[in-house]
Amino acid sequence: MEEEKKQVRILIGIAAFLCALIVGYNAFYVPDIPLQNEVWTDQMSGGTGTESYVPQEPAEKIDLNSATAAALDTLDGIGPVLAQRIVDYREEYGGFYSVEELKEVNGIGEKLFEQIKDKVTVLQP
Repeated sequence: MEEEKKQVRILIGIAAFLCALIVGYNAFYVPDIPLQNEVWTDQMSGGTGTESYVPQEPAEKIDLNSATAAALDTLDGIGPVLAQRIVDYREEYGGFYSVEELKEVNGIGEKLFEQIKDKVTVLQP
């Protein structure tokens, strides 16, 4: 009887150890998926709660030296008038040499610049 109790205690100890290994592995496992490129969507239009992620491509930056006024108008805070001012500035000064130069356009202040600076780029003037 004592031998059976001893074997049961050993088996419970082994089971507890294996459970701890499994839980420990899962607690520190980090999947190799870039989280900033995921968008969670509901696959069923009825909203059944069936969810999955859809990887999204990072949005391309708009080149200040080649973008049309319509493309610039898609930026938050830039309307058609301001987009045309950017195009006019580019034509008058031969293009942009840095993103910071965008602050020289009439109507683009520090606040608006901070809002859009990560969405634009300057390739070649």
